[in-house]
Order: sequence, then structure tokens, then C-alpha cells
Amino acid sequence: MIAIRADYKDGKIIFIEPMPDQIRNARLTIVVEPENESEKITIPDKEFMVMELDSEAEYKLIGLKSFFDSEDDKNINWEDYFGLK
Repeated sequence: MIAIRADYKDGKIIFIEPMPDQIRNARLTIVVEPENESEKITIPDKEFMVMELDSEAEYKLIGLKSFFDSEDDKNINWEDYFGLK
């Protein structure tokens, strides 16, 4: 994945930096940064959800729980083991 800068004006995208020659096909993800303050779109506060997570909840969200969920390491405190406390 690479980032290439471009300008958008009047319905046209103009590359500021050239596309590398070796790229023949690509799927683009475009991030829009409006130049004028009046054109910026704000996300309503109600769209954000604040979640207070403890280290155990974050650990489960990472998806690595299955790697450490065996009989061999049931009694290991991984936070102590890795010095995270």
C-alpha cells in the first residue's frame, strides 16, 4: 500500500505525485481533506461511543486469546510475564 497525493477540483482528480510505473491496476481508498474550513464535515457526538476497556478486554479484542487459551498456560499471568503491570 502506498499513498499518493492528489487534488480534487470541479469533479476532477489531478495527481500531484505520479503513480509508480509498476502499478497497472489498483483499488483506491480516497481520504478527503477539505481545503476550506467551511467545507469540513463534522461527525455528530452521538456517533462516537466511549468504551472504557481494561487490559483483559483489550487482550480478548486483539484476537490472540486462542493462542494462550490452553491447559499449559491457564495459570500464567501474562501481564506479569511481559512486565505490563
